Amino acid sequence: MKSVIVFVPMLSEILFRVKCTHLNPHSYPEREGNFRIRTRFALFLLSVGFLAISIISGCAGKVILSDETIRIRNTVDLIHNLKDLYEQHDESIQSLYSSDFLLESGVKDVIFQDMKRFSTISLNIFIDRIEIDKERANVSVHWSASRGDGEKTFKDGGSSVIIIQSGDGLKIVGIKGDSPFGISNK
Repeated sequence: MKSVIVFVPMLSEILFRVKCTHLNPHSYPEREGNFRIRTRFALFLLSVGFLAISIISGCAGKVILSDETIRIRNTVDLIHNLKDLYEQHDESIQSLYSSDFLLESGVKDVIFQDMKRFSTISLNIFIDRIEIDKERANVSVHWSASRGDGEKTFKDGGSSVIIIQSGDGLKIVGIKGDSPFGISNK
């Protein structure tokens, strides 16, 4: 509202001069051209001020996300984090999995064998669909990977469903279909 207050004195001056000009139009003939320019400039500034206020007021609100939206964003972030940690050969990747799944499935050993064997790993993951219920999220993905050991490059791809459990943070509790990990065992 401060922007509007600045334009009010200019607008009142313009209206006063318009009123005076209508009373005696020939009283200020040398100022008539300047007056028209000032009037147009003031109206231009007024319209820019209202435009700026409408844009600022439209952006000022705080966005409130639903719990489901936050959970979807966190799920997508987990998948991207999984990809990044695998490509960077980062052993903290195991923190994304539930401890039960790591022990039962042998995923931990498979991932670390890939990291040990290949000097370069590139994994592309495309999220096709996310299905969320109360405690779990099923993330359908298509993936392609390129892994190189210095001598040879191995390329493969597939589709899988990554099952994510919510609770104390999001944890991967299962992978169905073609796992993007474990080419060392193939």
